[in-house]
Amino acid sequence: MPERPSSSRLHAMAYACGALVLANLAAWHYLMGHYPRILPVAILAVMVSAAALMAENDYARRLPAYLVLISGYLAIAVEAPYLETSGALWIGIPPILATLLLPPGAALFLNVLLAPMWLFLINPVLSTPTCGLQYFTLVIISMLPLGWYMQQARLLKTTDQFDTQSAMLPRDAISERLVAEVARARVLNQSLSALVIHLPQLDMANEQFGQTAQDALLTTFCEVVQRNSRRGDALGRHRHSVFWLLLADAGEAGALIVRERLMHALGENPLPEIGAIEAQARICHLANDESAERFEQRLIKGGFNLLEPDT
Repeated sequence: MPERPSSSRLHAMAYACGALVLANLAAWHYLMGHYPRILPVAILAVMVSAAALMAENDYARRLPAYLVLISGYLAIAVEAPYLETSGALWIGIPPILATLLLPPGAALFLNVLLAPMWLFLINPVLSTPTCGLQYFTLVIISMLPLGWYMQQARLLKTTDQFDTQSAMLPRDAISERLVAEVARARVLNQSLSALVIHLPQLDMANEQFGQTAQDALLTTFCEVVQRNSRRGDALGRHRHSVFWLLLADAGEAGALIVRERLMHALGENPLPEIGAIEAQARICHLANDESAERFEQRLIKGGFNLLEPDT
């Protein structure tokens, strides 16, 4: 997959474009000789610029959005008395701003709550039942794309086999993959082995250093496993700190080689706060005439055996 800009970077770019629009509006007022209207717009441009600088800060994700929303509302309030008959062109800005910058429920509540203010502030002449109907129609229309996106996101989350946090197969998917690999090994008369891997540092990383350190450990672990396994191997998360690596067409000797290579690679990828990654791995080999259910039970038991020293 090609690397895409992060969401915070896209927000920063959008906020920077908004600041540029406000700066151009201030320059336009200067060229037109509207000197009393320059300072408020310039202050708002500075506020949106500050929001663009804060957008990539993970510890203040909502603050830049609130700052941009307030700046947009103030810009409309400042310019509203001078709009005259062109106010109808501005009536759609408040609901769209709220929809883009707030959660759906909060955006809908704010749009309905502020409807009278916008209808009378933008242009009192336009404050008619027809104008109100147009405003609420815009509110509903602006919510439709977001509702469709949320529905698609829920559908993708339901049907996606990969864990969104760790980019590996979750428990149900790895169990289904195990059954398929056992059937495949029987049909092709091939070997099947699995590594049951335990990361004892995973819980410690969250307790001592927070969620960010835990996510970094999990991401590094997945990357190391992917680099040191074959394309057809499947990595899944069976428990919080217990993982299964299914090795298709691999005997006990091949699984041993993979385990040693993986343990060595994990030790060579230290993390700043945690240090060298420590892992424990147990090899399970599919026996002749062993069912998928029995093999899965042995993998589960192997995971419990790895957890016993920590309990």
